Amino acid sequence: MILTGEWFYSLSAYMRYTILCKGMMKDNKVHVFWTYQDAPDHFSPGHPESPDRLSVFKDWITHSPYPAMERLDYAPARPGDLILAHSQKMIESLQAECGQGVHEIELAPTYVTAASFQAALGAAGATLAVSRRILAEGTGRGFAIVRPPGHHATHERSMGFCLFNNLAIAAADAVIGGLSRVAIFDFDAHHGNGIEDVFWHTDQVGYCSIHEQGLYPGTGQVEAAPHARGRLINIPVPAFSGTKTFGQIFDQVAVPWLKAFQPEMLFIAAGYDAHFSDPLTSLTVNTQGFFTLTQKLIKLADELTEGRILFALEGGYDPLALSDNLQASLAALSGEEDYPDHYGKGPNQFRPVASLVETIRKYHYLQE
Repeated sequence: MILTGEWFYSLSAYMRYTILCKGMMKDNKVHVFWTYQDAPDHFSPGHPESPDRLSVFKDWITHSPYPAMERLDYAPARPGDLILAHSQKMIESLQAECGQGVHEIELAPTYVTAASFQAALGAAGATLAVSRRILAEGTGRGFAIVRPPGHHATHERSMGFCLFNNLAIAAADAVIGGLSRVAIFDFDAHHGNGIEDVFWHTDQVGYCSIHEQGLYPGTGQVEAAPHARGRLINIPVPAFSGTKTFGQIFDQVAVPWLKAFQPEMLFIAAGYDAHFSDPLTSLTVNTQGFFTLTQKLIKLADELTEGRILFALEGGYDPLALSDNLQASLAALSGEEDYPDHYGKGPNQFRPVASLVETIRKYHYLQE
């Protein structure tokens, strides 16, 4: 698999020293680096993964909502970037599919257009731009607001609305660049089977996913990765779990896992389809829940990773809720308290998950 061999370890030792010795940004202010790609020509009529999801954010290019936000320019990902997460055969196959124009390539359904290959290169490149800036600074917070999303794309296959695995490429790039250990936390309502697949045998990368049990793609069971106990963590929660259950699971499983894993950077697969208004899921988390979750992740990054944390957009298919939820995360990242919340608190639901928590903690050797 990727990231192995003597050449990697010698490069890693040198680059890790270079990165970690750069220190904190000089002004000690909060910086939130961000990129934006709405990919308007990657579009299929009636499909939930559409440019409309991101339309509200276009105005932020000239008027960002928080002073701490700094928008970055980016270039499309290069072949050498893509190969960190995908096979050459997969890359060439996707390019060929896009050359055939608008059609479905997978039953999710996942579609492509003539413009989709370039859009996928842009989404991966925009994510890399933020990650590399954080690494260059030695610290920092970031958000890649991009589509098409990525966390379902495996080493060999585009699927689940995802073409290239944007976050997996950035995480692998960070390890190749010198970090000895990174962690990916995924709060999309669907299991990020692609991220898990890419790093199935990569000890330097940990992955933890909280997702709704039984949803597409049907993966993500607790005992799915017995060879990587303590590194690949799956938390399948029941439908209608609600904000309180979501927070409890995070505190009792994800937090001790991150503290035990000791990453040098956090990568967040930020899917907001767990919101109670989303048409594709039933987890019923509210906007305040995403704000609080982001605050907790920032605190962990400050404690564990010198403040290095990158969010990349995944799901979220109610455009109004997505704009609220994403801005709630950006408010937290920027050290702000104000954000829109058009839907309010939503249903006050809770599912007992003590047994699930105990099972996961025992399986992955997580201590109190």
